[in-house]
Amino acid sequence: MKYFYYLLILLVSVSCVSTKYNVYQNHGNFDKIQAGTRYTVYDKSNRKFFVDVTSVKKDSIIGTRKQQPIALAKNDIKEIKKNKTGATVALVGGGVVLVAATWALVDFARNIGGTIGITNSEKP
Repeated sequence: MKYFYYLLILLVSVSCVSTKYNVYQNHGNFDKIQAGTRYTVYDKSNRKFFVDVTSVKKDSIIGTRKQQPIALAKNDIKEIKKNKTGATVALVGGGVVLVAATWALVDFARNIGGTIGITNSEKP
């Protein structure tokens, strides 16, 4: 059961983010970045910014960070990721339901076994 939780945590951490821009793959193509969306931006020195993008200009991305205006030069951006909160909630909820259903099924099977006289202490 412990390994199931580790797998669930790994799955949640990997699948809740989608990469919208990567300097090595997109080479200056910021077409997937949309105004009005919140992104996680990493600059070339690996600093992390949470930015609500308000517009994409020719040489910079304009937005707000902690209610303060910010302009990030496109040349300084290494990677942009979009968080998927809805997918995270669905994935965690599904994992919890799966664990609860497995526990209920095992408990039900034990109860059925006890009523017909099968117990763990009996040996063939």
